[in-house]
Amino acid sequence: MKALVAVVILVTVSVFTGCGDSATEIVGTLPVVTGITVDTLASHGDTIVVTWTAMDSTLVDGYFLWKRHGVEGPWSLVTVCDNNAGVHVARRSVFYTVMAFKDDDTSSGVGLSANTKTVLLSEIRELFALRPVGFRIDVAGDSIIAGDPESPEFAQQFVVAVNANGVRYIYPGTFNQENWPGGARTRISRGSGFVAPAPDDSVLWKDSVSYDEAFFLAMEDGHYCLLSGTHTFPDTVSLTDTLVINGQIQPITGVRVFNEL
Repeated sequence: MKALVAVVILVTVSVFTGCGDSATEIVGTLPVVTGITVDTLASHGDTIVVTWTAMDSTLVDGYFLWKRHGVEGPWSLVTVCDNNAGVHVARRSVFYTVMAFKDDDTSSGVGLSANTKTVLLSEIRELFALRPVGFRIDVAGDSIIAGDPESPEFAQQFVVAVNANGVRYIYPGTFNQENWPGGARTRISRGSGFVAPAPDDSVLWKDSVSYDEAFFLAMEDGHYCLLSGTHTFPDTVSLTDTLVINGQIQPITGVRVFNEL
């Protein structure tokens, strides 16, 4: 019976999904759902688990889980849930909210939203005179730190260096341990879309990627980054220019979805 009610409600809600802020256009009399949160232990990869405070099962038939890309704009329906948890396979980081329903009645408003919020990393600008430059992510400080990859004390997570043809590439931390001995065990991939490759992907994680493009960084502590590398025009005398790197880190360990850079 509950499944049948859910189908009926879903058909009703679908009328609203094509226009406007559909979730907020549905006005009922049931209480607003509280305690909406992304379950950071259950969420993994591109699979996001959202939970909320359960209501008395005699008062509600179920819940609508909604998503939207930013703090404003229209909501779209993810799924109908029988209990106080829902799963969404995400193509990027989004906000989630929930409404309860009973027969054809719904919550009087949407609950306070939660999301898989990515954190911006402070831009770093570092002189580049064809010598390799190492970088690592300061998770606590949301920043990028530069250093000499030839120093055993500098635990770089990626290195910008030129190859034999004089072309800039980005290498993971342990790529060249003989010359870059302090490197951390990381993986890199070209930035395509807003979901980093799966940990066991044998194709997308690379030994190196071209500079001047977005790239994913998988860190050994389970965090992921989506970064962008550009550079200034070189000085005509010294041939020195400036590496410019910025991006974002996903603070939920093991979650691989990001916002637009």
